[in-house]
Amino acid sequence: MSKRSERMIDRRKLLQGGLGLLAVATIPGCGFFDTKPAGSGAQAAAAGEKESPMLKALVDKGSLPPLADRLPKNPPVIKPLAGKAMYGGTWRSAMLTQEDTQWLWYAMRYEPLLRWKPDKVGKPGYDEIEANTCEYTVDAESKVYTFTLRDGLKWSDGKPCTADDLIFTILEVQCDEGLHPDGLYDAFTSPDTGKIAKVEKVDARTIKMTYSSPQPSLLVQIADGIFEREGAYGMLLPKHYFQQFHLKYNKSANALAKKAGVGSWTDLFAQKQNPWTNPEQPTLAPWKVTTPLGKGSAVTLTRNPYYWKVDDAGRQLPYIDNCRVEVVQDAQVELLKVMNGEFGMQYRNFGTPQNKPVVAQNREKAGYKIFEVPTQLTNTMVLGLNMTHKDPVKRALFANKEFRAGLSHAINRKEVIDAVYAGQGEPWQGAPPKDSPYYNEQLATQFLEFDAAKANQHLDAAGLTKKSPAGKRLGADGKPVSVAVLVSESFPDHVEAIEFIKKRWAAVGIELRTQAVSEDLYKERVKANDHDAGTWTCGTFVLPTGTGGDHYWVPTNDGSARYGIGWAQWYQSEGEEGVKPPAEIQKQMELFTQARQEPDPAKTLDLGKQILQIAADQFYYIGVSSVPNTYGVVKNDFHNVPDKMSESVAPGIVHPEQFAIGQ
Repeated sequence: MSKRSERMIDRRKLLQGGLGLLAVATIPGCGFFDTKPAGSGAQAAAAGEKESPMLKALVDKGSLPPLADRLPKNPPVIKPLAGKAMYGGTWRSAMLTQEDTQWLWYAMRYEPLLRWKPDKVGKPGYDEIEANTCEYTVDAESKVYTFTLRDGLKWSDGKPCTADDLIFTILEVQCDEGLHPDGLYDAFTSPDTGKIAKVEKVDARTIKMTYSSPQPSLLVQIADGIFEREGAYGMLLPKHYFQQFHLKYNKSANALAKKAGVGSWTDLFAQKQNPWTNPEQPTLAPWKVTTPLGKGSAVTLTRNPYYWKVDDAGRQLPYIDNCRVEVVQDAQVELLKVMNGEFGMQYRNFGTPQNKPVVAQNREKAGYKIFEVPTQLTNTMVLGLNMTHKDPVKRALFANKEFRAGLSHAINRKEVIDAVYAGQGEPWQGAPPKDSPYYNEQLATQFLEFDAAKANQHLDAAGLTKKSPAGKRLGADGKPVSVAVLVSESFPDHVEAIEFIKKRWAAVGIELRTQAVSEDLYKERVKANDHDAGTWTCGTFVLPTGTGGDHYWVPTNDGSARYGIGWAQWYQSEGEEGVKPPAEIQKQMELFTQARQEPDPAKTLDLGKQILQIAADQFYYIGVSSVPNTYGVVKNDFHNVPDKMSESVAPGIVHPEQFAIGQ
């Protein structure tokens, strides 16, 4: 398997108290209560109107080809959810700092080769995946895949999208060793040999990928949007644009890089493959960037004239002409703008349990509705002690299950739930929910009880029987035991929750020190194995998955398995680096590898249960509570948004191209 960097697809849960924020709106000069409508200029589509008036005007001027020449021969038909079909308007939304590009990818650009169906519930197999830019086939063993692009599909600059684009992206970008010096992502390699799948051009629109052993996770990862990201990644990029930055196609690529002020062609290529900072990059998305990220206070986009989907009356989508994504620096500011009704449709960041009462109370005044987003997260906060710590004393202590059990019993979870999570949720370890086919009662409920006596018993059993005059437990080195817990500032709820835990741990003789740092620094230190412990939210157990997936329950990801980075390094490097895990964890890794390669859903389910049973026995993470569902808001004049949507790639999963603005 190949080394890779984790794509952090866990949604930030930025939990901020809402009731005390209204006073901020009175600050002079603040534009929080700008009363501009969420959209303007929307026009109902006339019976015979097949494209936006703004594009028809260009066609009439002769500066844009007719619609029939811009659409593919077999465009996907997307029926507007509420039957509202009107062109125009601007979708106003927000992202939290420039790092929050996941909103841009999922709201403005969720267009992978294959996509999740809007009613996805998490069934095993491929039944919830549907064709998007491509039609596809897969054999019974998940070894041979064909992808056929839609006939007549075009990029936003009008150039044809062909099989050459697919082959270029897979072989010359995603599988180029110069662009990926740390190793290739193994979704493109055969699990039995580690060799790149055979990629063949069948015809002008079709490619075939052949693996020597099953690779069942490929389609799931495509639908998850794993390859839709900035840098040298992708499944479908415009060759005609990117070949100018690739050394194989342009011998002057390094000179271009030097002129651009970067080290080499690989640096320049990764820089250029970022649709949010490089508006020149052709796209297949509904909208194309006009004001890039970093060039102002907002990212702006306008409709792609060559967008390739239509509604049930044959009208070209999207309905909305423009998008404006404001870059805010604080979740409180986003909340205030939500309550002021400034956003047409907004999800993420503000949708916390604490904020929901004030968001709900302000609906009529601000003219919006609330839609529900059932969470895919399984814990508000998991705390992982680094069991592969560089310090041998801490490594031995943190790897002692009695120590971790004692710390877990020392946490008053109800106290945290009431104070930090508005009383929503229940005490829970990092585990799949009860309605999951992977539910494991031991994993979910062990060591949950707040009981200082039990905590002390487990800590004594861990060998921490000696104490300082101040009551602090002494480690094997004779020093007071102290745990520095790394917390990303992206999780203000964790910063708050950890203070309650700190007090309870001190009562049983363990010092907790909080280290709240930026998300970038957090990731850097975890990746380098320079941490005692770290917190994060807990995701969903999914099979099949990527080589670094399910890292909450098996140490596979060398950037995210906070409880065992050294073990994950060993797994990712096939034993060449990192720390060799105990035999039982090696067995778990073998089961995980087997599960990732198993095409039979029933067998995959059984393997997953075995993996989770070992996770229960190991008790890697200390969890706090189950996660309440989140929510978003949609203005009354913003249409075709469902009352409920899956959190998976939301809101992209419900086809934002069919959103519409108007009365």
